[in-house]
Amino acid sequence: MKRIVIFSIAVILVTSSFFLMLTIFQLYKDAEKVQKSILTREILSAGSEVVNKIDGLLKGDTLPSSTIVQATDTTPNVVFQKQGKRFLLDPAKVTPIGVVKTTISYLKNDVVLTDNDTIYFDTTYINMFSPTLYPIDNNQINTTLQQVSKSDNVNLIEMDSNTILLLNEEYLNRIIKEALVEQNIEAKFDFALYNSYTTQFVISPHIVDPASILNSEFIFSLKPSEKFIAPHYLIIYFKDQRRILFQRMSTITTFILALIAIISFLNIYTLYHLYRLKKISDIKNDFINNMTHEFKTPISTISLACEALEDPDISSKPQLRDSYISIISDENNRLKKMVNNILELAQLKKGQLRIYEEHLDIHKLISSICIDFSLQISSKNGKISQYLYAKNPIIFADSSHIHNVIVNLIENAIKYSQENPDIVVRTESDRRNLFIKIADNGIGIAKKNHKRIFQDFYRVSSGNIHDNKGHGLGLAYVKRIVELHGGSISLNSEPSKGCEFVISIPYKR
Repeated sequence: MKRIVIFSIAVILVTSSFFLMLTIFQLYKDAEKVQKSILTREILSAGSEVVNKIDGLLKGDTLPSSTIVQATDTTPNVVFQKQGKRFLLDPAKVTPIGVVKTTISYLKNDVVLTDNDTIYFDTTYINMFSPTLYPIDNNQINTTLQQVSKSDNVNLIEMDSNTILLLNEEYLNRIIKEALVEQNIEAKFDFALYNSYTTQFVISPHIVDPASILNSEFIFSLKPSEKFIAPHYLIIYFKDQRRILFQRMSTITTFILALIAIISFLNIYTLYHLYRLKKISDIKNDFINNMTHEFKTPISTISLACEALEDPDISSKPQLRDSYISIISDENNRLKKMVNNILELAQLKKGQLRIYEEHLDIHKLISSICIDFSLQISSKNGKISQYLYAKNPIIFADSSHIHNVIVNLIENAIKYSQENPDIVVRTESDRRNLFIKIADNGIGIAKKNHKRIFQDFYRVSSGNIHDNKGHGLGLAYVKRIVELHGGSISLNSEPSKGCEFVISIPYKR
């Protein structure tokens, strides 16, 4: 597969994925806007309900004590009580003229009752303020109290202590929380009660700083009351609205994240396999080039030998003729061996290769192989040594395939030793396994390639691919044969420090 094709497919996948994710993100933002609008409406509705409750509470507090004497019968229903007092001021003289002692009873079912006991320091004010002079008629009571509220002699810029006791922090927190729960809002919030005339907090916030809470988008004006004339505001603040929206949109968010994860995985998976196909294609092309090169050499040699045998002069010389016949036979065997290796590997991959196990003396096999290679190694001014230390050299294995495994490893050791090859074959054993170690002084293999060299067709790059003959199937074959015997193979190597292959074969399976 051409590199430009893979690059084009990758660009198309990445671009389409980007626009798809962008569309999904925009849909999420639109859904978030809708949810925020719904949340805002719900909070405003809850805030309006709280303001109405406060207004009802303050209107209930205007009733004089004579009209709520029946509250004494409700003592068993009292949830809790608060005591407080407030001073009545004469603004002209800036002196207190009396004190109102108040008992606030919070009953079940959100009923709040107050009982006032007014004490005057100067009896001249009794005619104006004494509640005993109010008519019992409720309409007249309200009219009189409104007149008192408008009197210049009463300070209504700030909430009096009785009103502050009524609108205490615990009560406001409870009714705000209940109103929010009714709107299906269960989130942490902070609140404050603010006098905009004095720019002071009647109830200060606890979680956030005052400057932040004043920037809240949820500010509710309390309804006008005879208790105060300055505008007061209830402020509700949510520290993290996005988190509330995320919780509300958890299902769609999970779906979107899952969809993005699937798209990303499919893209990565596709690109990975395209890259892998490219690598396999390159490896197979390399394999074909190497196989062509390796087949070409013996075929050319056989062709030249056949042409030579056609010469009458050579045919008349038996010794020279036999030499050419021997060359043809050797090259033919070489071709047969390469074809057999490819066929055996194909059978291994299909699971069709048969293993004929028998009792095998590994020491005798290694000694025989070393003798066969001794002449070839000596011609390169090298040596091959044996250190056969295994206490029990008898294993149950296929002698033909184990022979091929050891031969493959020794051939690689010779092939990749630049000069004067020094090859060591060693055996060791423990209670369960027999170990065969084949070490050389060759060019070595980098650690990053230790696992890859056992893959089909893989060859470590070392300059010209034809410098060393091979087709990248030897070690793949070795690994599969060892694994079919229930064993394993590993490599210890560093560049320029040679290689050591360690084969482990169990005595019993």
